[in-house]
Amino acid sequence: MVNPEQMSLTAHQHIQTYLSISAKTAIDKEDLNAILRLSQHLRVFGLLSAAAYVNQTNAQEGRVRSRTVPVWKSLLGQLLDPQNPPSEKELREAIVNMAKEEPEKYIATWRKVMMLSNYWNFWARAYSV
Repeated sequence: MVNPEQMSLTAHQHIQTYLSISAKTAIDKEDLNAILRLSQHLRVFGLLSAAAYVNQTNAQEGRVRSRTVPVWKSLLGQLLDPQNPPSEKELREAIVNMAKEEPEKYIATWRKVMMLSNYWNFWARAYSV
């Protein structure tokens, strides 16, 4: 169950945790772009695709990927386990298993993350330099 009034507080905590993990005091331009890209990716391709993108180990290394993956991993990982976010591989496996074994939960989680992404965007802008 998604409590809309709780979404902003949850998203704020996710942004704060990302800042803490990354040892930053503010969201820089690259982090902000990564968060905005995550929202777009979730709308167009879905949660499963976003988790797969984080876990890719092929030749797609590059500047965009290197600045995107840490943000996406943190935000999506906190969605699954706020206290102990999973690794890239565990994140992908958890989302794949949820999609296969609990499709209703997967759809509900996707809807929740879509709602959260609007607040992630807001709080990222609020904490940007």
